[in-house]
Amino acid sequence: MTGIDRYISELLFDHDCVILPGFGGFLTNYSGARIHPIKHSFHPPARSIVFNANLRTNDGLLIDHIARAKKINYNEASALVKDYSASCLAELEAGNTIHFKYIGSCRLGKEKNLVFDPDTSSNYLADAFGLPSFVSPAIRRETVRQRIEKQLTPRPVASEPGKKKNLRPAIGWAAGIAIPVTAALLMYFYNPSFVKDLNTSYSSFVPSIKFSGGEPARTPGTFNKDAEFVNFRIIPEKAVAGVAEAEQLPEAIPEAIPVKTLKKYQIVVGAFSIEANAKKYVSALRSREYNAAIIGLSSTGLYRVSISGKDAKNDALSMLAQVRREENPSAWLLIVK
Repeated sequence: MTGIDRYISELLFDHDCVILPGFGGFLTNYSGARIHPIKHSFHPPARSIVFNANLRTNDGLLIDHIARAKKINYNEASALVKDYSASCLAELEAGNTIHFKYIGSCRLGKEKNLVFDPDTSSNYLADAFGLPSFVSPAIRRETVRQRIEKQLTPRPVASEPGKKKNLRPAIGWAAGIAIPVTAALLMYFYNPSFVKDLNTSYSSFVPSIKFSGGEPARTPGTFNKDAEFVNFRIIPEKAVAGVAEAEQLPEAIPEAIPVKTLKKYQIVVGAFSIEANAKKYVSALRSREYNAAIIGLSSTGLYRVSISGKDAKNDALSMLAQVRREENPSAWLLIVK
């Protein structure tokens, strides 16, 4: 080959048809930008090449261009083109394929017809220079129904790979429960008498004050901080909104401690099952300058200890609030009839 195909390619940028005399004509066909519907590829506008074997008449364009490029006369250029065309036809007759650089290739088909395969990588449209083809993934659009179903469908929470759950809090809780239970079981098996005494000793669960005999008298207004709390019980039996419902006071009053005439509203600060403990608590309260006294038995047989009494209801409620702040927060009001 003499490189005539190079001159044909140069002319195709400026001309719509370039004829190779004795062989055929190469034509440019304009095509706009397009999108492939299946491959989703985008192609810029281009001028593709087609071949027409019937255009064999010399129009002088190719020969004149070769003469100018090689700086030879027209006849010499015409001889070069004629020899090139003859060699191309000989190659086709021999069954070979002719390759025109940047243009395409020609071959004979099964029916001895000329078949042209254009070079798709070349674009002869100067305005599209630098615009390559590219492929863009298809855009998947969801319908309104699909978006709603996607939002309403619960998503499974996948655990992060390599991330272990922290079991220390659970182990700590289990140990905190198991250790006391185990200790209680061991205590029951090795010392069952302790559990028996614990069930029968009600006083170990209810705080009370135990007074030792022969205890020296305290200064009025002071409290014995060393007193042992054993049998003292505070039982607000029928307190409603700070005022107990009326309860009939038994006529029998213990004679161990003299009691003045009872007033209508009594402020009860303790109830004892043992009379001696009630008397000791009265003595302790009187040592602190309270007008304390035993005011009879309750319906359950407990000795009530009153720290004071009032005839007026408002005075009694005021004093009840003071006693709850300073002496006993569990004090309650008893109406004597």
